[in-house]
Amino acid sequence: MPTPVTTARQCLTEEAAHALDEAVNVARRRGHGQTTSLHAVSALLSLPSSPLRDACARAMNSAYSPRLQFKALELCLGVSLDRVPTSQLSDDSPPVSNSLMAAIKRSQANQRRQPENFNLYHQIQQQQQQSSSSISCIKVELQNLILSILDDPVVSRVFGEAGFRSSEIKLAIVRPLPQVF
Repeated sequence: MPTPVTTARQCLTEEAAHALDEAVNVARRRGHGQTTSLHAVSALLSLPSSPLRDACARAMNSAYSPRLQFKALELCLGVSLDRVPTSQLSDDSPPVSNSLMAAIKRSQANQRRQPENFNLYHQIQQQQQQSSSSISCIKVELQNLILSILDDPVVSRVFGEAGFRSSEIKLAIVRPLPQVF
């Protein structure tokens, strides 16, 4: 069963929630009944300072020109989005699909496992026990959300059709270029 957008937003940091909002807008514009990982990729690639676009630029196949490979990605993504069934338009936001919500949950689990976050999550867990809150306070960061979305087989197939490898994009996200002053 799809998850309401407001519920999914509670699991995300401000930056990741903004990306989800953009994905919902893409789904709404296309008349789709649910917001999927494909909508999220489309939104992430269209953001002005997109970590996904930057990672794709670093993970490109050198046999093709960068412009040509990005054009191929846009076309493959567009074709895949065209295959998503449309539904009757309503005023509500298209809910988050099970696969996208699963990516959010995987992101939470991965973030929880990162050693640098251990003390932070231990404190959050203690606060939750004291307040007996039922909503998980582990806010997914945009980087972790992108990594989990890239694990989605449909997304991986789209990138593969455009000549990208999800594993190389993930590596480019995890190991960004050092900043030169």
